[in-house]
Amino acid sequence: MLYQIGLVLILIVAALLISKRFKSNNEKDSLIFEDEMSEEELNQLDDDLN
Repeated sequence: MLYQIGLVLILIVAALLISKRFKSNNEKDSLIFEDEMSEEELNQLDDDLN
């Protein structure tokens, strides 16, 4: 019984560590909307695209 509880706890800790790693990766790739950008940044993007 204790063996099974230990395995479940190890799986929970592993799942939390994996989810934390994926969460930190998503923050780096967060989106920036046009409303939050300055006019200069928008113009630079337009120039890069054209």
